Amino acid sequence: MCERAPLDRERPVIATHNRLGQRGLDGQHGQRRPDDPAQSLADGDLARMLLAVELAMTTTRGSWDEVTDALLAAKKRPLDRSARADLFYGAPALTFVLDTTGAQYRARWAHELAALDQILVELTAERFEAVNDRIEAGAPTHGSEFDLMTGLTGLGMVLLRRAVHQPARGTALDEAVSGALSGVLSYLVDRSKDRILSEVLLPGWWSASAPQPTTPVGDKQPNGYADFGMARGGAGILAFLAASYRAGYAVPGQAEAIRHITGWYTRWRQETPDKVTWWPQQLSLDELRTGRVHQPGPSEPTWAHGTPGIGRALQMAGIALGDERGRVVAEDAVASCLTQRELNRLTEPDLYVGTGGMYLTVLRAAEDAEAFMALHRRGHSLETSRLGVAADAVSRTSRVLPDPDDTEFLWGRFGTRLVFESLRTRAAPVSGADGVLGIGWAE
Repeated sequence: MCERAPLDRERPVIATHNRLGQRGLDGQHGQRRPDDPAQSLADGDLARMLLAVELAMTTTRGSWDEVTDALLAAKKRPLDRSARADLFYGAPALTFVLDTTGAQYRARWAHELAALDQILVELTAERFEAVNDRIEAGAPTHGSEFDLMTGLTGLGMVLLRRAVHQPARGTALDEAVSGALSGVLSYLVDRSKDRILSEVLLPGWWSASAPQPTTPVGDKQPNGYADFGMARGGAGILAFLAASYRAGYAVPGQAEAIRHITGWYTRWRQETPDKVTWWPQQLSLDELRTGRVHQPGPSEPTWAHGTPGIGRALQMAGIALGDERGRVVAEDAVASCLTQRELNRLTEPDLYVGTGGMYLTVLRAAEDAEAFMALHRRGHSLETSRLGVAADAVSRTSRVLPDPDDTEFLWGRFGTRLVFESLRTRAAPVSGADGVLGIGWAE
């Protein structure tokens, strides 16, 4: 049973200590700059580079020269390694993109990757310092501290890929990357532990801040909330802990943390009269106190906060721990929302809350489900059987691609083109570009 801690009695995290000096890729440690779209993976030039990598690996239409030109252009800009830097922006985003290029290309750019690794270690240590400052000040946790999009889960995803892909040299930098990853895992294991607020038991990833500014005023919870989605909630944490565990990177208590987070999803699993499995997008203090969900029905079947993203995280947890029953239950949940009625609720083609993210997530789940079926019995998984319906949803929402100035990945042209490539091949991205969504393994 995981520890139950009051919100105001958190333990400090152990920061990773960087002994590698203070100079990074551009030689200016800690430079603060206004947000630079060129450094954004969500909606900037790094999105173009990520797509270029996938095309260079899979089609004759791609070119490694384009990838090289994009990287050289990125090197000319001072990289943002401030508090704003995260999985989708600045140095960590560039690290992720460059890591997707494959073993041969990573070897070619080993010097640049080493510099980026150093920055990533420094950024992680700075995040830990900020967490300790918050704890010492008695301030509550905000979701941006730990989530996939902007928090330590996202940084951990990049660190995991780097730990898996770095040559076994045993250098101080290799040890620093592994140490930073262990620090993030330990923090998230602690984040999985239940908290208590006003005598109510809360999930460890409880956020005291209100939801995003775009959330309708009536939906904001004055006492905080627990987000259950992949992008900003517990599912993202669960997927990362599972991916790390399967890759052989684990800290004490990690398996129990995976089981405990899974237990929260088991407890709050909902089902419609026509057998569609769903989870509340967010839980308020009142819902946790009464045990009753206010949300009237399932959210749209999206990657960011719907059943596909949550179900994929639960499937990854089942695979990582060898829990066959848990993985099958998770796979059935994903399949349950792949109906014409549910998918017709999606009206946009984007990755975040559109058919694109849904399709890539379902495709990853289907590939793992199919591998499991091949080992145990003949036939096809429900996900695979319904991939055609998911693909049709992408075609229905697709429009003429935006103008060339559109550089968006999560909401625009480059993410849509990545989905088109997966539709063409009926396979997940070869580069692992969709790993930025937290739905893939670190391999």
